[in-house]
Amino acid sequence: MKNLKLLEGIEISDEKEDLICYSYDASYAKGSIPEFVAWPKNTEEIVRVVKWATAKGLKIVPRGAGTGMAGGAVPVGTRTVVISLERMREVLEINPENFTTTVQPGVINGELQKELMIYELFYPPDPASLDYCTIGGNVATNAGGPRAIKYGVTRNYCLALEVVLSTGTVVTFGNKSFKRVTGYEIKELLIGSEGTLGIISNITLRVLPQPEDIITLLITFDSIESAGKTVPKIIGSGITPRTLEFLDSSCLSLIEKNYELGLPTQVEAMLLVELDGELTSIKRQGEKIVEIARKFKGETQVATDYYSRENLWKARRSISPCLLKIIDREKINIDISVPIDNLSKTLVRLNQISKESNIPIVSFGHAGDGNIHVNILVEKNNEEEKKLGFEIVKKIFEFVVTIGGAISGEHGIGITKKPYIDIQLGRKQIELMQAIKRVFDPKGFMNPGKIF
Repeated sequence: MKNLKLLEGIEISDEKEDLICYSYDASYAKGSIPEFVAWPKNTEEIVRVVKWATAKGLKIVPRGAGTGMAGGAVPVGTRTVVISLERMREVLEINPENFTTTVQPGVINGELQKELMIYELFYPPDPASLDYCTIGGNVATNAGGPRAIKYGVTRNYCLALEVVLSTGTVVTFGNKSFKRVTGYEIKELLIGSEGTLGIISNITLRVLPQPEDIITLLITFDSIESAGKTVPKIIGSGITPRTLEFLDSSCLSLIEKNYELGLPTQVEAMLLVELDGELTSIKRQGEKIVEIARKFKGETQVATDYYSRENLWKARRSISPCLLKIIDREKINIDISVPIDNLSKTLVRLNQISKESNIPIVSFGHAGDGNIHVNILVEKNNEEEKKLGFEIVKKIFEFVVTIGGAISGEHGIGITKKPYIDIQLGRKQIELMQAIKRVFDPKGFMNPGKIF
C-alpha cells in the first residue's frame, strides 16, 4: 500500500478474509469485493483515509454494522474501499439538562438506550435490530422503528451532524438548539442519504424523559382485513399508541417454531400495541382500544409485567432472524409505506398476490404508520422462481404508488430498490437529486451505484 505515512496508526486491511466479510450486508444484494477495508477511530482518521482513497482513485463505501436491508453498505464495481465506522463507539456527551447526547457514528442504538436509562432518558427511534445497528447507519437510512407512530423517526431527533466530504473537508450542520432558521437546513439532506453525500463522523441527538408507565396489549384477529381496519380506528379515537405493530399468521407460526414463546398460532393476524404515560390515563386508553378491537372481533390480552412485555418484544424482533432459518427458501424483502386508510386493502392485496403466484409472502411491521415489511419467500436455487419473486416486487411497488404510498419506509433504496425508483419518482426529481449529489461529491467518490 502506497502513502502509508498518511495511514499511520489507522487499522486497514487488504486480507481476503476481511474483504469478503465486508462485501455484503443483511440484504440479498450482490455486490463486489472491495480492495481495502479501513477502521478509523475518530474524525481525523476518517479524513486521512478519505484523502488517501481519493488520491488512489478508490471509491468510498461508508459502513455501520452491516444490518441494512437494501444493500446500502455493499461495494459496487471495482476499486473500492469500505470505511467501517464500527470502532467509533464512544458516547461523547449526555446532557440531561438540555436533553441531548452527542455520539460517534458506530455507537450501537441499544447500547445508547442503556446509557440513557441511567439519566432516566430514552432515544425514541428503535429499529428491530437495535441490539446491533449503529446510530450512524440509522441516520444514513433515516431509520424508524415501532415507536415511530408516536415519537417519529431518526430525522426528528438529529440536531447536528459532523460530516467528512469526499475532499476530506469536515463540516458541521446544525447545533444543540431545537429550533433554527438560518438558511437551508443542509442537515436534512444528509439524513437518509445512505452515505452518498459524505461520511457522518459525529451526531448530536435530542433525547426525551422516560415515560412514567407502559402498558402492552396483544390483540388477535381471525382475518387480516379486520386487523388492518382496526388500526385507523384506534388512531382516529384520539389515542396515539407508543407502538402499533402488525404480525401475520406466518410470523406467529415461525416465532413459535423457533422460540416457543406461547404466542397464539390459530389466528390470522396480531396487533402488538403499547401505551405510555401516566398510569390511570393509559389504562383508560387501553380499555378504549379493547372496545374498538372488539367491534372487529379482536380478542385482547394484557401483558401485566415487565417479563411478559419483553417476551412479546423478543417475539417481534425475532421475525427477521426466523426467516433466515427457513432451510429451503430465501427471502426477497422490501419495506413499503402506505396511507393507513389503505392498510387493510394493502394486507389483503399481499395475500392475493401470494395465492396467485403460489409463493409465500410473510408480512409484519409498523401498522400504526403504515410501514409494512414484506418478505417474498422463493425456493432456494430456483432461478425461475426468483425471477418471479422480483416480478412480484415490481407488482407490489406499482400497487403501493397508485394508492399514495412509498416503495421504502425506513430501509432506504441502496442497491435492491434502485431498479424500481422510477416507479416512485419522476425524471426531474431524480435529476435534482443527482445535481445535489454533484455539489457534495463532484467526482463521484462517495458510495457509487446507490439510490439512482
